[in-house]
Parts: sequence; C-alpha cells; structure tokens
Amino acid sequence: MRIAVLGAGANGSVFGGFLAKAGHEVSLLGRKKHMDAVKKGGLRIEGIWGEHLISHIKTADDESLLQPGYDLILITVKSYDTESMAPLAAKLLGKQGLVVSLQNGLGNEEILAREIGGEKCALGRVIFGAEVTAPGRVKVTVCADDVVLGPIKGDYPGECLKRIEKAASLINEAGIPCRYSGEVHKYIWAKVLYNCALNPLGALLGVNYGTLGDSPYARKIMDQMVREIFAVAEALGVELFWSRAEDYLREFYGNLLPPTKDHRPSMLQDIERGRRTEIDYLNGKIVEYGRGAGVDTPVNCCIADLVRFLEEKNLKNR
Repeated sequence: MRIAVLGAGANGSVFGGFLAKAGHEVSLLGRKKHMDAVKKGGLRIEGIWGEHLISHIKTADDESLLQPGYDLILITVKSYDTESMAPLAAKLLGKQGLVVSLQNGLGNEEILAREIGGEKCALGRVIFGAEVTAPGRVKVTVCADDVVLGPIKGDYPGECLKRIEKAASLINEAGIPCRYSGEVHKYIWAKVLYNCALNPLGALLGVNYGTLGDSPYARKIMDQMVREIFAVAEALGVELFWSRAEDYLREFYGNLLPPTKDHRPSMLQDIERGRRTEIDYLNGKIVEYGRGAGVDTPVNCCIADLVRFLEEKNLKNR
C-alpha cells in the first residue's frame, strides 16, 4: 500500500516507520533536518516498543516531491496547519484512498470534510507519546491505550467504513496497537477534556500535571473548565463516555491524572521554545463552539486568552 505521512515529527515518524517496516511504501513529509537524517542513515525508533532501524522509507521536505495516488494519507501536523495541509492531501489522495487525521483537539474534521469530503476521511485518537531525540531518531515514551480510528459524523457508504477498518488493521498489524470504533468522537472528546484541563494551566503556571492535581486552587479552575466543556457538549448533542461532569472529574482525579503526574505539558514546552500552541483547537475551540450554541464559557475563555498572551509575547521577543 502507498502511504504518505504529512507532518512527520515524532508521532508521524513512528506511524510511518512501523508501516514501512511492515512492508508498505511509505513517504514522510517533514522538516528538512529530520528528513535529511532519515534519508542518510535511516529512521531509528526506540523506546517502549523496541529498537528499530528503517532504511527503506522515502522522505520529502517539500510537498512538490510527493507524487499523487496514495492509498492512505496520515495527517499528523499541528491542528493550526490543517487548513493548509488538507488541500495537499486532497491533491495527493488516490481515487479509493483514505485520509486519517491523527491530531489533537477539535475542528480538524470540519476542515477535512470541506476540503476532501467526509466520506474519504477518518478521525484518530492517539494517546501514545513520542519525541524526536535527534534528527532521524525518535523515541516512544508512553502508551496509555490503543490508537482508535473511526468515521467522521455522517452517512458513510459501507465500502468507506471498510477502508477505515482496514486502515486500523494495517496500523495494528504493523506493531502500533490500534482498533476501529464507530464512536471515535467519544474518544476524541475524552482526550480534549483531559488536555483542556491540564495543558494550558500547566503552561501558564510552568508546572507538571501532578502539581496541578495537588493544588486545591488549580483543581477549582480545572473543575470549572470541565463543567463548561460538558455544557457545550450537551448543547451540541455530543455524546460523551460520562453523563455528568462530576462523574468525569471523579475519574480524572482518581484514575487518569495520577499515572501522568510527572508529565510536563506539551503546551508548556511549546511556550518555552517560543512556538505556537494548539490553544485555538482546545479551550479556544470550546469557547467558539459555546458561543455558537449560546453557552457561556468564561473560564475556558480566560485561560485561552492568557495562553494567547504568552504566544504574542514570544512573537514580539523574537
């Protein structure tokens, strides 16, 4: 199968590397320094899923180097780049191909459906962590659950659902735990709840997840953010795994946060490196959805604006 990974950073390189090792023809589109190292010495993957060196993998640091006709396109760019990446995916996709978003946050599906067509796209919830330790080398650091693939909302012809199921099987058979679900939105929103509560507050205060969970003041803020997200989801008719915010908060503090207490938020790392964050696709998107549904989200709005302030400050100090 011909597969393209658009945005081959840490996670994208892991997906591409394992699929190439499984015998598929894989092309990575990524930053020049990383792509040059992969081209020269192969892609090295290490960490909890073992040590691997993949040399038979194609690389590109410019979209013009990719040829159309891919059977499967994985989009792994930051959510703020989806707008520019979706038209490229549409151009590169084969007639019977599938585009899968393996990204954080909300709002990606609307862009993909508009630019490519919802019946040609799928969503994925990724909950393993990886980092680029050096150009050409990535490390898988943690895996909390399987990758979950499923359809964007709407009526899907049976053959389209089969393509998504096949993509999930291919990824699983390649060595990355992955399964299909017709309720992928529940998984996406579950991850959004977790990220919205922890990432921006950790970025603003410069602390890890555990420090937030230990503070009654931080908990008070996180509790209110979660309650606002539940109110927005209810107004939009989005089904969640939990019927009430209090049920989620009990699970959040009791089971979800403790295993990741030492984790430093990726949003904090973005701020420290002077990079743009994905706040507009997390808390910012909740505010946007809430405004459209007539639901007030003052705490999420405040938190999102404070993160944007830090982004703006970094931009001015460059």
